[in-house]
Amino acid sequence: MLASWQFLVAVIGIAIVSALNSLNFVSGAKEDILQIFTSGDAPFFSVVILILETLPYGTAFCSDWENRYIRPAIMRSSPIKYALSKVISCFIGALLAGVLGRLLFAALLLPFVNPVNPSTNSFVLSAMNHPQGAQWFLANHHYFTWILIESLERSLQGGIYATFAIFMSTKITNTFVTLAMPVIAYYMYLNIANFFGFPNFLFMTAVFENDGIFPDNLLLGVLYALFYAVLLSVLFGHFFVKSVKGRLENG
Repeated sequence: MLASWQFLVAVIGIAIVSALNSLNFVSGAKEDILQIFTSGDAPFFSVVILILETLPYGTAFCSDWENRYIRPAIMRSSPIKYALSKVISCFIGALLAGVLGRLLFAALLLPFVNPVNPSTNSFVLSAMNHPQGAQWFLANHHYFTWILIESLERSLQGGIYATFAIFMSTKITNTFVTLAMPVIAYYMYLNIANFFGFPNFLFMTAVFENDGIFPDNLLLGVLYALFYAVLLSVLFGHFFVKSVKGRLENG
């Protein structure tokens, strides 16, 4: 996976999409890397990133099924081991692509923005007043570490949608349909959440952007996001394992 062209395209694509997205929020010449990096995600760019995070391994079952590779793979291991390896690789691939893509965006952005001024930057000032959890890194001017943590948290959402996509690929085994699944799931989730009025701790935008879950302790927010992402990914992974076994038994 890490040596595949899909992974490389995903990393570079996420960096480019993040750069295009940042243009919506740049209002002048005073922005520094923290202000631009933490700007919101426009809906269109959000779904494109979800597709790119699914690209590294979300279509692996489609490829194995269409190339008839799945039978020899199963003979060398077992349906459960095969399915587990796929879903774990899918989650990790989405997570790594998201993190590396955002870090690449930050690296490309750095030469063109102003240096961080701790006395005027609102993120740093807030962290200095509440240096709890990961905010400690901002308060002590370890900006790269904070950006790394922020990248990790945002990328967890991609792991959820990627595992959902690989599960759905066992129902409709088509590469293009599989890559479209994160977009379909994203808008279905938003409609359901808005219709039923989900509480704040169930909204993905709140969970993965620290919007009111643990405002005074970023570390707790990251741990909660990790728990949320792993829980949903395990659920979709369970469905994937059952679906793979069903596909093999039926045909």
